[in-house]
Amino acid sequence: MQKIYSIDPIDALKISIQSEKEMHAFYTKAASLVQDEDALTILQGFAEHAAQHKQQSIDMYSVVSGKKILFLNLDKRHKLTTLQRCSDDPYDAIRLAKKNEKELSEFYNTVSRRFIESDLRRFFRDLAADNQQHLVLLEASFAEHMSSDEDTEESVIDHFIDHQSNG
Repeated sequence: MQKIYSIDPIDALKISIQSEKEMHAFYTKAASLVQDEDALTILQGFAEHAAQHKQQSIDMYSVVSGKKILFLNLDKRHKLTTLQRCSDDPYDAIRLAKKNEKELSEFYNTVSRRFIESDLRRFFRDLAADNQQHLVLLEASFAEHMSSDEDTEESVIDHFIDHQSNG
């Protein structure tokens, strides 16, 4: 995670808006890679959550700045460089989704501790909690386990991704 010693609320909200935009695109692409209905529902739900988080961040930006965002054009300092783009490989996409959720949760937690204003602290804490819930659901739904028949690690992701070819 990027080190954050101090951050302006406007910059934090811009980063949130951009990050949630990227996560929406990530989950939309990830959903297109799976065929299992359960996996599709989870990934599409996360895409919807990212869109909601983006809108909530835009709304909070308007409250804090007194301005409306008509077009978002951010430079590199308003992007989390640790967020990964979605891979074309469904296994890698799930692994990267877990990493991204962890990064966002840590970012939001860190940012929440940098503000005195209780509304901003609560806003970023809530986003962190939502991302942590996403991570828990990803880990529970796509958990890796040891196969009792073999000494190799097998993934439940196989069930979700290859469900139609196995059934």
